[in-house]
Amino acid sequence: MAGSSGTGNAHHSPMPIITEVRFAHPDGALADTLDALPELQVTVVPEASMGPRRSVYLLRFVDVSTEEVQSTLEADHTVDSVEPMPVFERDPMIGVEFAPGTKLLAPRVTREDGFVLEARSSSAEVRPRGWFERWLLPSREALHDIWQEARGEGFEFDVLRFREQGRTDPEYSGAARLTEEQREALVVAYDRGYFAEPRGASLEELAEELGISPTAVAGRLKRGMRSLVGMTAVADRPEE
Repeated sequence: MAGSSGTGNAHHSPMPIITEVRFAHPDGALADTLDALPELQVTVVPEASMGPRRSVYLLRFVDVSTEEVQSTLEADHTVDSVEPMPVFERDPMIGVEFAPGTKLLAPRVTREDGFVLEARSSSAEVRPRGWFERWLLPSREALHDIWQEARGEGFEFDVLRFREQGRTDPEYSGAARLTEEQREALVVAYDRGYFAEPRGASLEELAEELGISPTAVAGRLKRGMRSLVGMTAVADRPEE
């Protein structure tokens, strides 16, 4: 990893990157649960309660009963509280608040002005078990800083893949970077459940919080989403 984040691009402007990482820590999220249930599959659900200003993470558990996973979570030293969502029966969805001292990297990604695009438990074959995540970061330097801090805190941390987002769709080449206003609007909308189904907030409510008009909020969200698509789904497609 140290070599991949060297100074070869020091004279170039930073480019956003998509990176896939795998990490684990004895005090990492659900450390006891993942160890006790090696076949358990866990996915972090992108929902309003997961916003950067909230402390509850909504998790989906596959092929396990609510009772089994709940009792295991309650005994997990990294878990402070457990909130089952009984409406979801087939694949249990449970809200979890992590205990103080639990080692999480998502807040570190946010501090680097990045986004966690995907988060799920790593495969049962990987030991120690931890997490696979896909991040959007503003530069490879941001990735290096997170890697360096994580290793210093005792994480097992592997960068599986990363790609600079220098190739964007020509139609959206001018929208390759989020502005601060677009990012703020997206984060507030995400945090307030605007993207949830059903929606947890209206444009008018977002506008009141941001101190701008609903039309301006809609514009920032539209341009921000276009930028994110240009940096991820479009730019990450295979070469022709």
